[in-house]
Amino acid sequence: MTKAPILVVAGVLTDGDSILITQRFDSEGGLWEFPGGKVESGEREPDALARELWEELEIRVKVGVYLTETLHHYPTKSILLRSYRCEQLEGDITLHCHQAKAWVTQSELDDYLFSDADKPLVELLKRK
Repeated sequence: MTKAPILVVAGVLTDGDSILITQRFDSEGGLWEFPGGKVESGEREPDALARELWEELEIRVKVGVYLTETLHHYPTKSILLRSYRCEQLEGDITLHCHQAKAWVTQSELDDYLFSDADKPLVELLKRK
């Protein structure tokens, strides 16, 4: 029997023409991603995303429109990644779960090595 995928949400925060990306610690591969995290049992996706961005970055956000989802199978688990546009309402970004952050333009997204689950979102954002 196959395990159900882990539901994960990611936020796409923008500042003018720039998009926020975060880098995992080297012990987790050092890959870049859009910040977010797991949806807990019984939690609504927008609530989970707002909670995760507070826990990871110490920012309050308004979760906006749904963008896309990606189902990715890793060797030990499957991830269903659902992404949303977000607007930062308050707070200064403080990294708790990442080693770095970057504000990048659409054309600069190709300069970063993203996790496999995030790559379809990268492609979507490059077209918008």
